[in-house]
Amino acid sequence: MDERRVAPSATGGSGTHPPGRKPDRRLARGDDTRATIVDATIALIRSGNPRPTVAEVARRAGVSVRLVHHHFHGVESLVLQATELHSERYRSLITRLPPHGPVSIRVRAICHQRRLLFEALAPVLLAVILRAGGSSDKNDVVSEYRVLLRTQLAATLQPEMLAHGGEARILLDAIEVATGWQSWLSLRLEGGRSPAEAERVMYYAVSLLLR
Repeated sequence: MDERRVAPSATGGSGTHPPGRKPDRRLARGDDTRATIVDATIALIRSGNPRPTVAEVARRAGVSVRLVHHHFHGVESLVLQATELHSERYRSLITRLPPHGPVSIRVRAICHQRRLLFEALAPVLLAVILRAGGSSDKNDVVSEYRVLLRTQLAATLQPEMLAHGGEARILLDAIEVATGWQSWLSLRLEGGRSPAEAERVMYYAVSLLLR
């Protein structure tokens, strides 16, 4: 998957400067350094280190520990910013799915989107939650994605929800749990399932709930 990063422009994107003014190269270097440090943090977390230290991040980024502390107020701030950047990169995986056509095709599309999303995001989100003592309640990124994914379910499966009348909300809650990232982590980490197997389990669970 292409994870291109667009570095902030020191010139505001125009590529030109007013007469008598020169680009502030120090600011540009600072932005590049911050991005390098954040990318190093993401790489460490995705490689299986959910609690990277400042020293490990500095080594991976090729900078000094002092420089990491200069740009970030501790490792907690660094991990949170890394999570925000990483989640923003993959937001486009949550696409609008039309609420018509065979329900099996819509459910398969939902499950496949979530497979791609969770495989990319889960290690980084898990790192944040581990640092928060196991709670995701106060994590803005987790909360935002929960709203986005629930909204997608309600829109894509609208006909099926309406057909359940007064139990529509209960059905939506159940499908949200079955397709949530916590369930995905349980299948992948605790159950030892492959991404393809976890996707099939998710599809099976949602199909049963919609019967």
